[in-house]
Amino acid sequence: MVVAFDFTGKAIIVTGGNRGIGFAISNAIAKAGGNVAIIYRSSKDAKDVAAKLAKEHGTKVEAWQCDVGKADEVAKTFKDIDEKLGPVQGLVANAGVSIVKDAISMSYEDYKYVYDTNVFGQFVCAQEAAKLWKAKDYKKGSIIFTSSMSDTIVNKGIHQVFYNSSKAAASSIVKQLAVEWAPLGIRVNALCPGYVATDQTSHMDPKLLEWQKKELVPLGRFSTPDEQSWMVLLLLHEEAGGYCTGQQYYVDGGAQAW
Repeated sequence: MVVAFDFTGKAIIVTGGNRGIGFAISNAIAKAGGNVAIIYRSSKDAKDVAAKLAKEHGTKVEAWQCDVGKADEVAKTFKDIDEKLGPVQGLVANAGVSIVKDAISMSYEDYKYVYDTNVFGQFVCAQEAAKLWKAKDYKKGSIIFTSSMSDTIVNKGIHQVFYNSSKAAASSIVKQLAVEWAPLGIRVNALCPGYVATDQTSHMDPKLLEWQKKELVPLGRFSTPDEQSWMVLLLLHEEAGGYCTGQQYYVDGGAQAW
């Protein structure tokens, strides 16, 4: 028996869906037949990325510019996506930022930059999706926050106090929303990646990366972005993930098992 995810005719919003893990998620959804609305803030190639995915997979993939930390922009953008590409049936709140700096040097501006996107941004996107579904009495909506294994641990060798704490906040919000919105038929979960090989990590000290692989990950390597995307497909799918809500799913190569 062949088991495959089929998202034909479904429209999914992916914030930060043009790069890194977000791109892998957008690609996986489109490959499974789904239509994807990529939300980006400032990337110059987001629309080109969307057009390439649409051509490659024969689905509708479009990019909308929006700062997820601004509620009015999010509300307007989600409404536009629902009208033009929708109806929206799923959301992957993936956009996230980090500042790597010693805690003693962190400022309020650093805090606001991280929390506006990683906490309020994810929340307001989930809120707008829930509003769309409640208004239509659609009871099969699925929301996935991209959190991190850093929601419960500290990453050795990396000082990013606001990133780690923002991911803890995001995972906590997931649990609250899952319970509160269960009567609306909306499922809310968190993808919690471990160490992932992306453009962002490629700029880190090679010695630190090699040490992390050998000493911190039982599987001895970083995840690929694609390996993270499969969990998202499962959680979006109303049959495979239909009984999953309010949970954090750690795709970390065993990093938290030490």
